[in-house]
Amino acid sequence: MNLISITAILLLAFVFNSQNVSPTFGRKMILGVVVNDKIDEASGIVASSKNKGVLWTHNDSGNKNRIFALDTNGNDLGIFYLDGIENRDWEDIAIGPGPVDGLTYLYIGDIGDNDKQYNSKFIYRIEEPIVNIGQSFVDSTIADISTITLLYPDENRDAETLLIDPLTKDLFILSKRNTNIRLYKATYPQSTNEIINMELEVKLNFPKDPEVNEPFNYITAGEISSDGKEIIVKTYEDIYYWSRDENESITQAMSKIPLGLPYEKEPQGEAICWKPNDDKGYYTLSEEEITVDSVEFTFPAILYYYPRTSLVDVEKNTNIPKVFSLEQNFPNPFNPVTTINYSIPAVTDAKFASTTNTVLKVYDPIGNEVTILVYENKSAGKYSVTFNANNLPSGVYYYQIKVGNYSATKKMLLLK
Repeated sequence: MNLISITAILLLAFVFNSQNVSPTFGRKMILGVVVNDKIDEASGIVASSKNKGVLWTHNDSGNKNRIFALDTNGNDLGIFYLDGIENRDWEDIAIGPGPVDGLTYLYIGDIGDNDKQYNSKFIYRIEEPIVNIGQSFVDSTIADISTITLLYPDENRDAETLLIDPLTKDLFILSKRNTNIRLYKATYPQSTNEIINMELEVKLNFPKDPEVNEPFNYITAGEISSDGKEIIVKTYEDIYYWSRDENESITQAMSKIPLGLPYEKEPQGEAICWKPNDDKGYYTLSEEEITVDSVEFTFPAILYYYPRTSLVDVEKNTNIPKVFSLEQNFPNPFNPVTTINYSIPAVTDAKFASTTNTVLKVYDPIGNEVTILVYENKSAGKYSVTFNANNLPSGVYYYQIKVGNYSATKKMLLLK
């Protein structure tokens, strides 16, 4: 699709439904190659809010009955098998609330059906395991599994997108391949003893591909944000976004014309999810194999991240800084402890989108690095860090902050 076509779609979306307002996101960041070679057909991904920095993924049809835990650099944390469950065609995974308040659940969607041959679709619900960053590799089996069995109200369909509304606990499936994409709902509480007839909610109005005048209908993954306010859906070519107003249902929100978000095409990329904390961008994950004209190519599976660079309601939130700042340390002079405050705004300038990494270092008078106080990704906000110079001699020192292309340096005096 050319730039003119994309621009036309987005302009039409704005004209016909200006209420669907989007934040802005930067270009993709490569977080790392997925270490575990068994993750070769990743079809879904979610980020844990319970285990910060942990991602869950799985392979699709014909693979083993297992989910994988990895960190946000692609390092392997563990494999968890679902005891007695078949991976007929696992196509997406969702994360959210469930029958016990206060617990977090994973929902694995066995909803793929390329030939529309299966009457029943299955969603397997498990309590999210506890996984910690940096832990030793875990190989475990989960026995406590609830099976939700679903039927479509009209006909068998292929699907690759499973959503859970964190506000209502309703489950949604978005169909694939149809000219009009269909949104189906299984209302909470979902029975695990009886077959559930899903409700057809709406036929979605996706933008059309100008080359064939048909909607983009290869929907491969999606997720509702943990606060229920944002919805994201992925195809092989594009990413679409809906905002959800207060007191609006998922069906009402997704009936609006979606807006496009940044996406750089991956080899057979089928997985997407929100980051539940910090800047709240979105992750994507590619498969390792792709077939073109009957020739199979193999690529490494890579974890990508698109950082959020501005917020919809940034002007309304007085707690979000409007500019970068590095404040003078206090007290100054100091002996031997001082505090340094700094601020990071919700960035809207594209030149800062290449990185969200924040680095704060201390140097001696001739430019030698003394210590690193901060070296991590930071979202918009006001921060404070303590510097302890107990092992340093009296004298002048300098502290410098770098965030993207922004840099600032200040001087401080240690008196003992």
